[in-house]
Amino acid sequence: MPKWLCLQKILHVRLTTCLSITLCLVAINQFFASYGYYNYRHLDQESLRHYLYTKRNPNLTTKSKSECRYNDILQSSKFIYNTKIPRKYDDFVPNGIINGSYSPQDCIPLFSVAILVTYRNRQSQLDIFIPYIHNFLRKQNIHYKIYIIEQQDEKQWNKGLLYNIGAKQAILDKFPCLILHDIDLLPLDDSNLYACLNQPRHMSASIDKFRFVLIYKTLVGGVLAITSDQYKELNGFSNKFQGWGGEDDDFAGRISNHNLEILRFPPHMSRYTMLQHKQEHKNKDRHRIMEENKHNSQNDGLNSVRYEMINIKNHRLFTLIGVRL
Repeated sequence: MPKWLCLQKILHVRLTTCLSITLCLVAINQFFASYGYYNYRHLDQESLRHYLYTKRNPNLTTKSKSECRYNDILQSSKFIYNTKIPRKYDDFVPNGIINGSYSPQDCIPLFSVAILVTYRNRQSQLDIFIPYIHNFLRKQNIHYKIYIIEQQDEKQWNKGLLYNIGAKQAILDKFPCLILHDIDLLPLDDSNLYACLNQPRHMSASIDKFRFVLIYKTLVGGVLAITSDQYKELNGFSNKFQGWGGEDDDFAGRISNHNLEILRFPPHMSRYTMLQHKQEHKNKDRHRIMEENKHNSQNDGLNSVRYEMINIKNHRLFTLIGVRL
């Protein structure tokens, strides 16, 4: 075979290969571009202090100490790799924690937050979440309390209603800031200060399961911080969503309808890892309920929640609110 024919075949193969690789890269780029936002709209790291909602629980005892500082926390670059997260905490020391509540001893915190965690039948995740979040939060110089709101029946799961129950108790306990927290999400960035802003704050914008991208701009599910006054203004969550899905998007609609804005920290401060669990069955009626709820938030929510209180138990690491729906 003449040399020029061999050369022509080689060039043809190389050209075809290069073209295939190029097309693959374009397709991959289009996929990522159309599914999520790497550089979503967020607050500037240097200006975060101007947006923080500084308010303490009036029941918090404060002695003659200086106020806690937060610049080092907000400027921290420490990141916890999800592969380094312990799955057992045999050496966990609950120093300073009483009934799920903690406050720094050497300074006066500027923030009091209630961590509301809805729960049913996820003991393995609870065993990881509770010590991890305490270790994470005790470094932040904030006053916080963890509430576990457990649905203790066999009815369909209703996360929105459970959040309303937890919010009612936290508001009764005088907490000015509520953080609505999925039990399967763990924060990875030390700079992710657990505090409210002057507008609702979506905290879990970058989750490893979703390649650390914001999957859509109106997302508020996962971890959301909102002031108690704003939660009451919105009338909380709808109580109508049974099963998985819909309640968070419906709540985002309430935020928008009340002319509130969803704020976020920069991506490198908002990373979370998701603990593995079986995917719940989706609520097939969620889109219909969302459509019906567009003009009904005043009659469905915090002011219409119905449940049977079983007990409120003070464990050392959390306060358990057990209910039947």
